[in-house]
Amino acid sequence: MLKYALMLRATSLSEMIRVSPWTWPLSETAHFIGMCLLLGVIGLMDFHLLGFAKVMSPGALRKLLPWGIFGFFINLVSGLVFVIGAPDQYASNPAFYVKLGFLALAGLNALYYETSHGEKVLAAGQFENPGATLRLAGAVSLFSWFMVLYWGRMLPFIGNAF
Repeated sequence: MLKYALMLRATSLSEMIRVSPWTWPLSETAHFIGMCLLLGVIGLMDFHLLGFAKVMSPGALRKLLPWGIFGFFINLVSGLVFVIGAPDQYASNPAFYVKLGFLALAGLNALYYETSHGEKVLAAGQFENPGATLRLAGAVSLFSWFMVLYWGRMLPFIGNAF
């Protein structure tokens, strides 16, 4: 993997990201804003599934979902800027792979929720007791996103251990 990281680091795009004084700080700012949008919306939905925020209807929460998706794409683009700009820092960093694993878990959990429960929850409107399955989906989502945040923050501290 390090071989491909070094090849990517040799590209002109990677060089431009590294030498520009504004690209990295602007990407960090965008990444933070995207995470706020994403976790703000997903967090509300998860708290609702856990039985909190009962006054909010699933329909009202669902109207916020495009903002969460927008936040995810901001993070995707800014995250790619980080990886392209310093691929050697990510290719051999175990924290990066743990973060990606929890990101995949969060995505699979969201896919499961949407395909098996999303429409039912929306049709039910406001509900008092979401049930064990929906509570578990909310808990897995909250835990996964917290771990994505945690391991992303640990990237500079864990370093290149491979």
